[in-house]
Amino acid sequence: MILGHCRLTHQAMSYKMLYMRKATISIRELQQNIKQVMARVERGQVIEVTRHRRPIARLAPLPRQDTPSPWPDLEARTRAVFGDRLVTPDASAMVTADRGDR
Repeated sequence: MILGHCRLTHQAMSYKMLYMRKATISIRELQQNIKQVMARVERGQVIEVTRHRRPIARLAPLPRQDTPSPWPDLEARTRAVFGDRLVTPDASAMVTADRGDR
């Protein structure tokens, strides 16, 4: 990553320097530093990609899904469809019977 005329590694840059500077990079810099750029995006920074100093794309993080979506209550859905009626034989018994000696 280049800031001014001195070359700084990601570790050497302070938090403020990383997030307060303009987030614009050239396509060439993106190609050469894809891992570091994607790490910045992953941490929440939006980065504009330029070609010949004209913006052509914007890299932005996806919304976080910290909690997985809950599974539907399959038992409740089954009761809603079939009521209290029992299906006999149950599915596992039918599969076991169909397998035979296999």
